[in-house]
Amino acid sequence: MKLSVIIVSYNSVHFLRLTLSSVFTACKDIEAEVFVVDNHSQDNTTEMVKNEFPLCKLITNKTNPGFAIANNLAIQKAKGQYVLILNPDTILGEDCLKKALSFIENKPRAAGLGIRMLDGSGCFLPESKRGIPSPWVSFTKVTGLSSLFPNSRYFGNYHKGYLHEKENHPIEILSGAFMLFKRDVLNHIGLLDEAFFMYGEDIDLSYRAIKNGYQNYYFSDVSIIHFKGESTVKDQTYVNRFHKAMIRFSWKHFSKSYGFLFKMLIYTGIYIIRLFSYLKNHRSQSQQAADKPDKRILILKSQLPSQDVIQILRKKFEVCIIKNLAKSKGGTLVFVQGIVSYSEMIHTMDTYKKKFKYRFLDPQKLMMIGSDHAFNTGLTLRL
Repeated sequence: MKLSVIIVSYNSVHFLRLTLSSVFTACKDIEAEVFVVDNHSQDNTTEMVKNEFPLCKLITNKTNPGFAIANNLAIQKAKGQYVLILNPDTILGEDCLKKALSFIENKPRAAGLGIRMLDGSGCFLPESKRGIPSPWVSFTKVTGLSSLFPNSRYFGNYHKGYLHEKENHPIEILSGAFMLFKRDVLNHIGLLDEAFFMYGEDIDLSYRAIKNGYQNYYFSDVSIIHFKGESTVKDQTYVNRFHKAMIRFSWKHFSKSYGFLFKMLIYTGIYIIRLFSYLKNHRSQSQQAADKPDKRILILKSQLPSQDVIQILRKKFEVCIIKNLAKSKGGTLVFVQGIVSYSEMIHTMDTYKKKFKYRFLDPQKLMMIGSDHAFNTGLTLRL
């Protein structure tokens, strides 16, 4: 078998449905299996997967053991030559997996591959390509130097801003939102470190691959949508877990080399970041609370759903049918699943970015979803 796709879910049923639909479309003509590991969701995720995606290999946990343990459960059962760890709030284009597999197959020393990611507003996610959070890189991140000089090779190595986002590059750290690994490499370096409950395990796995003489790659020939946080509310619990993971990674890999002083710098820096993250999160939530729901939606004339669905939409929205996105002044653009290809959705978002808000309409389930904010779960609307 060529590929095993593994998706860990937790209370993200509507976004997971969209993700799975795109994954099975992208797996066409690939010998692949798809695992969903559900971490004790309370939103009927398991029933949805069983009923709507019977080809999925479903693993249901009776508790939430965390991201690393859940992924490892599926990796141990996986039969693919390649293992893709994928978040449940992503959209893959139809040619995404074929192109990614073709690229990594031609890199003999490759361990893993990350991909160009866009958020729910079509903007590039800088965590698509990252450097090792070494003492110096951590210092530039903590002090804000990496933000002040994002394109500097000296200060901007955290997100490697000096590497063009639309070119392929060797990198060190992959994102757990889309992490394609060779199975024989995982057999050599080990699976995800289960001491990480959530966050940091992708950095740790990527770094262990580098330490064992392999190379990771950033692949930009195709892009995906990563709504970023739709399965995890970015509240104070998120901030605490993320920074505990940073502390664990630093302690695991750098404490012997840099000693007590470095440990203290890491702890101090991380708690400073935690404070700024809390303030940023609070401002973002306040802004979202102030946003008014958009009552006017746009649909391209060439992408219209059935008249029955249009009539249902008109009960809740002012529906504007447009011919040309370039001439539009902006608004809320609706993609109709089954009519618009996933690749076309991604291309449109990449082209127009924040000119529009983007919504994804399932005409069969009469469900519309989308995400305009990284710090909160996305919009879900049943029509």
